[in-house]
Amino acid sequence: MMVFVFHGAAAQDKTIRVDTQPSWPPGSFVPVRIEIVNHGINDFARFYQDLPQGFTVKRGNTAGADFYWDNNQVNFVWVNMPDKKIIRISYLAKADESLTGSFRLGGKLDYIIEGDKRGSAEFGPVVIHLDKKATVEEDIDQFIEEETAPENIIPADNVYKKDITEKIVFRVQVAISSEHITKAELESRIGCPLKYNVTILRAGNMYKYQSGAFKKYSEANIYLGDMKNRGVNDAFIVAYRGEEQISIELARTLEK
Repeated sequence: MMVFVFHGAAAQDKTIRVDTQPSWPPGSFVPVRIEIVNHGINDFARFYQDLPQGFTVKRGNTAGADFYWDNNQVNFVWVNMPDKKIIRISYLAKADESLTGSFRLGGKLDYIIEGDKRGSAEFGPVVIHLDKKATVEEDIDQFIEEETAPENIIPADNVYKKDITEKIVFRVQVAISSEHITKAELESRIGCPLKYNVTILRAGNMYKYQSGAFKKYSEANIYLGDMKNRGVNDAFIVAYRGEEQISIELARTLEK
């Protein structure tokens, strides 16, 4: 395994470590572990990495984040970053057997601190080689057992007994800001019109701007793709049960 380390603008404040092997065998899942050293981030945060076309991804340890794999991008999104000095997340990635060559693996952490201050730390990129002669250097079954074990097990009865009449709604969050702005001002800032109404939610000193209200994740995902095609690269899907924000994973279970 190889550990790649990136120090943020202030090395004492933020560090991102990515642990993976430098050569990946096409057709096999390879573990990717990320370690974020956290000093003072306890509000919204999002870590994401882009992979080339032809990859498949499975979640590992999410550290309480919403995890989703969409448009060749791995996303970990926290409404509130865990109050821990070191946050560890992971996933499995597999290149299609037909792929050859190499690709650049980077990553970025966007976050908010002190209610309204934005920050970011960017990792890499580093070159990963796709080599048919390479082997997976870790026991994948052991990885799955260790990394995907839920941190907090919620009894199924507790999940379904909570007012099942409350509707599950998916929205696409297109921006977060310390200012309260109109839909027209929002469209001007993100650089494109919004097809659906905008829901504005206040979280501390920040305002979250979410567009659309979809009963199905698949519908929200189509709209997310449209937003990204229009250049709103920071957009992502959020889910609510009534007025309560819940994980995408739980919402997708409850929508069935």
